[in-house]
Order: sequence, then C-alpha cells, then structure tokens
Amino acid sequence: MSETLKNAKTLNTYPKSLQKSRSMKPVKIKIINYDASDPFSYGNFLIPRLEKFYNVELSEDPDYVFFNESAVEYFDYPNAIWIFYTGENVHPNFNLCDYAISFDYLTLGDRHFRLPLYIAAMFYSDSDIKNAGDMNFIDVPEMTQEELDGKKGFCSFVYSNYLADPNRTKLYEALSKYKKVDSGGRYLNNVGGPVENKLLFERDHKFSIAFENSSREGYTTEKLPASIAARTIPIYFGNPLIGKEFNEDRIINAHSFPTFDALVEKIREIDKNDEEYLRIVNQPVLAGGYNFDTVRNDFDKFLRNIFDQPLEDAKRRNINAMHEKALEEKERGFAKVKKRINKIRSVVATVYSPFKKIRGLNDLKENVLRKRLDK
Repeated sequence: MSETLKNAKTLNTYPKSLQKSRSMKPVKIKIINYDASDPFSYGNFLIPRLEKFYNVELSEDPDYVFFNESAVEYFDYPNAIWIFYTGENVHPNFNLCDYAISFDYLTLGDRHFRLPLYIAAMFYSDSDIKNAGDMNFIDVPEMTQEELDGKKGFCSFVYSNYLADPNRTKLYEALSKYKKVDSGGRYLNNVGGPVENKLLFERDHKFSIAFENSSREGYTTEKLPASIAARTIPIYFGNPLIGKEFNEDRIINAHSFPTFDALVEKIREIDKNDEEYLRIVNQPVLAGGYNFDTVRNDFDKFLRNIFDQPLEDAKRRNINAMHEKALEEKERGFAKVKKRINKIRSVVATVYSPFKKIRGLNDLKENVLRKRLDK
C-alpha cells in the first residue's frame, strides 16, 4: 500500500449523526496496519463504506481481512476471507486473495473491483479539501478572463519521488526551456523549499504537470483530478485510457503526442492564446456517462456482495494447501528483505541529510539510483 492511501484524506466521509442500527449485520474485520487512533491510517477509506451497511467490529479474530502489497500478516488468519486492496501500480495475485480492489480493467466473476485512487482519496490535508470546491466536478464554476489574468505562474510541478517514470523529469526539463516551471515539491525544488499547500500553489499557475509515477492502462491516481480542482489545465501522463474517466478536451494528454517537442509546442500555443486556454479549461471535466457517485455505489455493491453472503460461501481462493504454503514462505521472505532494506535506507537518509544542500551531490545520488533501476 502506498503512502498516498496511508496519508490521504478520504472523500467517502461518513456522517457522524448516522447511528448504527441493531438490525445491521455484525461483521468482524481486520485491516492490516490500520491504526484506529490515526485518522490518516491505512485503509481509512474502507470503514465508512462498510459502516453504512454493517455493524463493523475491528477484531483480532476477524472473519474478513483487508491487506495491501506491503503486508504479509494476512497469512496469520488462514480461515478469514482475504481482500486485497492497493494504491500502487501492482496487480493482485488471486491465488493469495479471495477478492481484490485494484486499478486493473479486469473481470473475474465477483472477485475484482477497479477503484481509481481518487475515489478513495484525492487530497492530503483539510486545507486542500476546504479549497477544492466540488470534488465530484458536477458544479464547476466557469473560469473568467479576470481569473486567468490573476494567475501569476506558468506551470507547476509538485513531486518528491525522483524514482518515478523518467518521462516526468523529461517533460519538466523540456518545458523549462520555454518558460520557468515552478517546482514546489522536494524533487527539483526551485521555489525556496517545499510548499505547504499544494492545491493553492497549483491554483496560481495556468498549467500543471500531472504525471503518474508510472504508466499502464487503468492506473489513475489523484494527480489529474487534484490538478483540475486547482483550476489548471493538467498535462497528463499515466493511464493511456484516461478518456474513459475524464474529458480529454479538458486536459493535455501527453499520450496523444509523438514527441515531447510536439507536446511542448502545443502547450506553448495554448499559453499564448487566452481564448483557447479558456475554451479548454471550461470544458466538462468528466467523460460522458462517467460519474464518481456511480463508481462509489458500484463499489458499495461489490463490498455488499462479499459481506451479505454467508461467510462459508464467500471464500473464492482455491489453490491447494501445499502451493499456498509455498507462496506464503516466498512472500514472508520478500517482506523480511524489504524490511532490512528500509532500515538501511532510513539510516542512510539520516546520515545523508546534512549533505543535501551541497550543490550537485543530490543530483549525483539520484543519477546513480536511476542507473541502478534501469539495469
């Protein structure tokens, strides 16, 4: 599970005034790595969905276990129903789960649901949510020439992950040859330090670079809708089929251009033509027939199908015990290695921290890491 879902504010808020009914079915669940005292904890988007229909008990003797790609503790509950969910660009292993929630365009009976990350969470702070306006993009106020004239910056770039798809950095560099691109994250920062409020920072710009960490069909996170909520024209890269969800006339889709030179030229043309800019930015946000509430309702149906049936009928994984045990040993082995690596990284980061400001040293480190990843 990504830090995105761990730290994100959920869109699926549940009214505190809604009292649990005694007629609701009781369900015992466990969300691996979930901390009930932490409002930003893993899986915080799941509980409000379930509490609409069930008396939910967070249990150490669960009948249902939710887990993500960073967890192996679900193996400790072999008799439970295993439900995988992710905010990363990974595929579920249906040998190791009964049901899965992922980015894949996939039909496997009743076992899978595609949930774009922005449905679970779009922003990471109360301030961003407060300033975002209609996060369903149904009632979006039209941008005026006066609002456009008030934008001080050309294009924003707010990222901290320097090990993402290299196309993100390539566009930043190519577009910077035309005009300054303001980098407000920890990566390539050129505005005096990381910005406190991403949405308000982006809102001050005409364009925003909204590139996913990686690219494949279906992988849509919060980056595109968050940039739209900031009232920019996003330059998007990630899901080649993004037109299934968002109106491609409202964005600049990098997948539609043969080269970055052609992409930059298109951005330059729009930047120099206020009439064309306003035409694009005032287009409907969502693709025809696509609606966030419909996705949420379908997700509720997916969950209810799991929880409404008798527990003994809900199990779907059916590999033999020996094979499952072998997979468990493999997964636990990977987890141990990953844990060691993370500890080493933490120590290195602590030692390296005082040297970050040395000119050229950070670039050297990033180049070395990239070369290793490319091998």
